[in-house]
Amino acid sequence: MVAAKQYPTSQFRPLTEAELERVWQWRNQPDIRRNMHSDTPISWDEHLAWYEKLKFDLSRSFFVFHQNEQPIGVLNFNQRSNGVLEWGCYLGETNVWPGSGLLLEIAALDYAAMQNTQHSLYAEVLSFNQSVLKMHQLFGYLSLPDLPGKLRDNQLYQVKAFHYPLADWRANRDAVLTRLPKQIAAAASFIQFTQ
Repeated sequence: MVAAKQYPTSQFRPLTEAELERVWQWRNQPDIRRNMHSDTPISWDEHLAWYEKLKFDLSRSFFVFHQNEQPIGVLNFNQRSNGVLEWGCYLGETNVWPGSGLLLEIAALDYAAMQNTQHSLYAEVLSFNQSVLKMHQLFGYLSLPDLPGKLRDNQLYQVKAFHYPLADWRANRDAVLTRLPKQIAAAASFIQFTQ
């Protein structure tokens, strides 16, 4: 008898004080800082001040990504403009289910599409972050004009900007998922958000 395939549960829960230190440690990992707008390490006091502000900022949502009940990363949104949500994410752990980055991408689009007042999802990616650029291309993000970057490791980079019309995601989600590996499409049905 062949065993049934096991797919991870992907639950996104609002950040709590209990996970604040873990998120701070993730955010300060060199591999994560490298792909952020600012790669400067964040002090604990700065992190606490950020959290205090976040708690009262209704234009922002910050979720911890739990995979099979284990916290592995973050997914965050902010209201960029009227009807436009901006998002960002990272995986803080390395021992994760293969394809977890793709699940983050699906979760971001799903969450934004559930918000009836939003019409577009916006993202910025530093031009040297090739894996995320390829992911956005795979999902069908539309390119916007590049924004000026800075120097990182003595190399000039650009900020690549993208948007995704949420009506397109609502209409084409299933078609996009068929372009992904079958296990990713199957695991996408186990994505949940809690408030």
